[in-house]
Amino acid sequence: MSKDAAAGPDESASAIEQITEKRVGCAHYKRRAKFVFQTPCCNKLYMCRYCHDENEEHYFNRKSVTELICIECDTRQKVQAECENCGVRFGKYTCLICNLFDDEDKKQYHCDGCGICRVGGRDRFFHCERCNMCLPVQLQEVGHRCVENVSRANCPVCLEDIHTSRIPCHIPDCGHLLHRPCFEEMLKSGHYACPTCQTSMIDMSTLWKYLDSEVAATPMPPEYADYKTTILCKDCHKLSTVKFHVVGLKCQHCGAYNTCQTNGFHKDAGTSEQVDSATSSTSRSTSTSTPTSRRGSSSFEHESDDNELPRANPMDEPPQA
Repeated sequence: MSKDAAAGPDESASAIEQITEKRVGCAHYKRRAKFVFQTPCCNKLYMCRYCHDENEEHYFNRKSVTELICIECDTRQKVQAECENCGVRFGKYTCLICNLFDDEDKKQYHCDGCGICRVGGRDRFFHCERCNMCLPVQLQEVGHRCVENVSRANCPVCLEDIHTSRIPCHIPDCGHLLHRPCFEEMLKSGHYACPTCQTSMIDMSTLWKYLDSEVAATPMPPEYADYKTTILCKDCHKLSTVKFHVVGLKCQHCGAYNTCQTNGFHKDAGTSEQVDSATSSTSRSTSTSTPTSRRGSSSFEHESDDNELPRANPMDEPPQA
């Protein structure tokens, strides 16, 4: 007897229901409604705005949807939670503000501050008015660096939108956002500084200790041993005057090598000999590309109303629903 024949009636019905359920909706959502996009450039049927954007050369604002078509009875009607003809509910989660319908439980909720639906559970996140985005409730206790309207900017690496992105985002200590895949690619390429402000995005204390040993093991030639230069630390943002060294220039305040020269270098004895800063910067690179030692940065999920659930990281921001 085949496995199908051996299966009981309940199991067969369950299998049929699963197959039917998979056919409802699209790759982005499970729902029982098609949207009628009434835009100046197209008037076509799509299951969701992402299906539209993948097939058209323009983007669609889901809030401008005025009509939908029920998949069950093919009735065209205004946007509403249930079909006016057959009574089927278009989605277990329904938001008529965002025109979002989804049968999958992602703990969706609408955030009035963000202006979109997010996933992950309202009890796990709070809306920061200054950052203008939802953040994990843990950050209310430990605190976070506010950057005004930070999520309204594009990712500094791929230049794609962040606020409504379905791609998980990462937030380093400096508070500037970038997509998590972009962040991981930067680390793989050896770039550890924030592309927006050049502050270290990870704890660099191990590298700073290594550079300390390299400086100690690499004495400068006698003719340069007494030269000093003024540097600006990109991590603590303080100025300091240090001995010039080809390996790197260490901040006297935080100990980081994520620094850059602010002028030329001169002899410690106070002689009038000055070296032009442009010449010195081209002849010797004094700014290390490695960022400073900082607290571990926070990862979060930041997705628009069409996003996946946030990852398990407690420092994740809620994705869009």
